[in-house]
Amino acid sequence: MQSSVTPAIVVMSFCLCGAAPAPVAPEDTPQIMTARDGGSDKPVIITSDTKAYCNRLLNIIDAYGPALPQDVDSLRMQGADMCREGRIRSGIVRLRRALVELKETTHS
Repeated sequence: MQSSVTPAIVVMSFCLCGAAPAPVAPEDTPQIMTARDGGSDKPVIITSDTKAYCNRLLNIIDAYGPALPQDVDSLRMQGADMCREGRIRSGIVRLRRALVELKETTHS
């Protein structure tokens, strides 16, 4: 009796260890992680580099209205130009900086 109980306990312990695979997001879901700690010396890490994500950021910025501060508008234009030219990652960095600036100016 003891020999059949021991394998069952071993099997159950493996099942209860939480050895499930990590959840995987769909391919079209943009995932962004930033490494910012108050300084601009740390790089922005981008894990989504599609034109669709560029367009999404542009739409978010444009939703704030046509009267954008000059620095935000400049970053927006640079980002849009870079995305259009195929420099997606650099464009996304500019667009994200514009969005951060915009949020800081509207929430202050």
